Amino acid sequence: MRKVFYWISSVFQVLLLIAAYGMQFFSMKKMGMMRYVVYINHEWENKYPIASLQYIAIAVLVLLVVITYVVFIKTRKDAHALGKMSLPMMIMQAAITLAFVFFTLAYSPESFRSYYFVCQILAVIALIQDIKVLIYLKKNV
Repeated sequence: MRKVFYWISSVFQVLLLIAAYGMQFFSMKKMGMMRYVVYINHEWENKYPIASLQYIAIAVLVLLVVITYVVFIKTRKDAHALGKMSLPMMIMQAAITLAFVFFTLAYSPESFRSYYFVCQILAVIALIQDIKVLIYLKKNV
């Protein structure tokens, strides 16, 4: 069952990456999509405290990475119980979270039209990866 969850979540992560690319591509090429994205950006900026939400999302995802690494270090004493996939999964987790943090802090809606959509998609991808790693570590403890 866990392998099925792992593969389904991995496919879902790839589909989300494709959706993020498609969102940016079509928001630059198609006028209707561009208008919609600009309208939604304007609505969200007026309705929600975007900066606060971004920093909260960054803090939560970085905290999940730190918790995962603490669990990994505590269970590393039983190295034979962890399995060979734990270290690559954790490296991927850190890379995905770092990509989300970099994208969130380096870009803005002015430089990347579908910025808010892509930020949300990257946050969901990072969260899925965190859950996958925690489930994997829990299984092998």
